[in-house]
Amino acid sequence: MHSEVSMRRQFLYSVLVTATLIGVIDHAGVVAAQRPPPIIPATPLNASTTAELTGLPATSAQFTRLDLRVVTDGRALNPYDPAHADLTLDVTLPSGTTLSVPAFWMVDYAADGTPADAGGWHVRFTPTEPGTYSMMPRIGAVRGRERTLTVTASDAPGFITRSRTSPRFFADSRGRTFIPIGPNIAWSTGNVLADYERWFDRLAASGGTYARVWMASWAFGIEWRDTGLGDYSARQRQAWLLDRVLELAQARGIHLELCLINHGAFSETTNPEWKDNPYNAANGGPLAKPGQFVTDARARALFRQRVRYIAARYAAFTSVFAWEWWNEENFTPIPEAELRPWLTEMSTYMKSLDPYGHPISTSFSGGAAAATWRDGSVDFAQAHLYTARDLSLELVSLARQFQESAPDKPVLLAELGFSAGSGGDPLLERIHFHTGLWAPLFVGFAGPGSYWWWDSLIDPQNFWPDYAPLAAFLKDSAIATLRPVTARSSRPDVTARVLRSDTYALAWLVSDVYSTSGVQRMQTDALLDGTFKEGEPPVFPQRRTDLSIRGLRDGPYTARWFDPQTGHWLAGQAVTVIGGGLTLPSPTFTRDLALRVDPR
Repeated sequence: MHSEVSMRRQFLYSVLVTATLIGVIDHAGVVAAQRPPPIIPATPLNASTTAELTGLPATSAQFTRLDLRVVTDGRALNPYDPAHADLTLDVTLPSGTTLSVPAFWMVDYAADGTPADAGGWHVRFTPTEPGTYSMMPRIGAVRGRERTLTVTASDAPGFITRSRTSPRFFADSRGRTFIPIGPNIAWSTGNVLADYERWFDRLAASGGTYARVWMASWAFGIEWRDTGLGDYSARQRQAWLLDRVLELAQARGIHLELCLINHGAFSETTNPEWKDNPYNAANGGPLAKPGQFVTDARARALFRQRVRYIAARYAAFTSVFAWEWWNEENFTPIPEAELRPWLTEMSTYMKSLDPYGHPISTSFSGGAAAATWRDGSVDFAQAHLYTARDLSLELVSLARQFQESAPDKPVLLAELGFSAGSGGDPLLERIHFHTGLWAPLFVGFAGPGSYWWWDSLIDPQNFWPDYAPLAAFLKDSAIATLRPVTARSSRPDVTARVLRSDTYALAWLVSDVYSTSGVQRMQTDALLDGTFKEGEPPVFPQRRTDLSIRGLRDGPYTARWFDPQTGHWLAGQAVTVIGGGLTLPSPTFTRDLALRVDPR
C-alpha cells in the first residue's frame, strides 16, 4: 500500500496486533486463550527406532491431497525444529523421480476451535501423475516400512504454475490458462471461518478464482511475540485456521496467494510492529535492528525453519496459488540490494521443499528495481497502485515499466485501490473498481486488478457480481496467446484497447466520460448550467464508434460484442478479414463495450 493508505491502516494494524497478543480477537468464534500445551520431550526424535506411516489408502485419484500420519517411538525437544526432528517421507513417483517430503508436527482442532488432540506427526502429499507410488517414512538414517499407493488418472486441474507455452501467464497442470480473478481478502477480524466461507461463496458464484491472504501476526502468522522463535506450539490454532481456509477455497475453485511477511513486522515507521517481533533483541531475538533480518545468519536459519514448516503443511493444497515473501518490503529498512541475495536463498530453499512448483514472488509499494524482477528467484512480478486519477491511463504507464523490467514474466496488479481508501464518492469508486477489472489485462497484466478494500467496500456494498462479466467474457478465450497492440477508434472520445494474435482478438472500448475525471467534468458542467442534482448519478451520453484492428490473418471469423456492465453477449456476426485488416461498427453504448473475434 502507498504511504497514504499505510497511515490510514496504521491504527487498525496496531489494534489488531495488540488484540491478538492479549487474546481478544476471536479467530474462530471461541475463546482465543485455548492453546495446546508445549511439547515435553521424552527421548530425541532422531534417536527413534521406528516410524510407521498410517492413513494411506490403497488407491487415490490424481491431484487428491493425502493427509497421512507417521507414528514413532521418539519425541522431540522442539518438533518444529528439523535439528531435533528430521522426519521425512521418501516418495518414489511412477516416473522414477524420488522426493523427500518433510513431515510436520500438528495439533488438530475440533469444529469449535478447541484442541482435539495433543499433537502428532503428519505428512501431506498430492500425487501429480497416475501410476504406482512407493512411500517410506524416514528419521535421519532410520527407515520405516515401505508402502505403495496406486493413483488413478483424473481431470482435476491440479496446481497453478507459470505457463510453459505462454510465460507471461499462468496455467494449471493441464496446461489451461489460469486468470487470477479476485480481490485481496487478507484477513478477518471476526469469525474467520464464517467470514471466509461467505466471501468465498460470493466470489466463486461470480466466477472468481483468486484471493490474496496474509500470514500476518493478527491473522494466520505462526510465529510472533507469544511464540518466541522456532516454536509454533502457541499458534497451532492459527495454522489450523489456515488449513480450513485453504479447504474452503479448494472446494470453490479459488486459489490463494499466501503472503508470508507483512512489512510492518520489520518496520519501525510504517505500520510498525518491530517492538513485538520475536527477532527483536529486546524480545530475546538475534537482531538489534530490523534491517539485519536478511543478513544475519541466525535470523536466516530461523526463518528457513519457518519456511520448512509452511511448505510441509501447506504446499500440498492445490488451492495454494503462490508464495509471496514480502508485502511492500520497501517500507522496511532493508535495501533492495541486500534483499535480492536473501530472495535467492529463500526461494531456492522453498523450491527444494515444494515439489508442486508453486510460483514465488514478492511485492513493493508501487513497483521495484528491474534487477529484482529479472532475478530468477521470483517467478512473477507484482505492482500495487492506489490512485484517484484515471486508472486506465495510469495502468498504461505502469505496464510499460514492467515490460522493461519483467518482459518474460507474468505481472499482477496485486493491490489496487481508489486514492487512500474506500468511503469516497460511491460512483467514482465503482468506476475505479470496474476499470481495475477490465483495463489491466488489455495493457499487458496477467490478470485483472486485485482490489484491496474487501471488508469495507466489496463485501458491504456487494461488488462481488462485478467479477462475473469479466469471467464470462474470458471463458475459453485464447488470451494467453495475445499481446497488446495499437488499434484505432473512429471517435476521439472512445478509447480502444486490443489484445491480438494473428488469428484471435479481444477488444475493450471505453467512453472518455466513464472515468473518474470524466464524471467530475460532467458534475462540474452540471453545476455550471444549473442541472446538477446532488445524489443523482450522471446520465452517460451514448457512444458509437468504428473499431479497426490490423494484423489478423486473412480468413473467416466470428465477431461478438459483449456488455461488460451486464455480462450479456450482444450482436454477433460472421466477418472476413481481407488484407490483414478488420473494421467493425460498434453497437451503441454509454460506458464501455467489449469484443471477441474468433476464427471460424
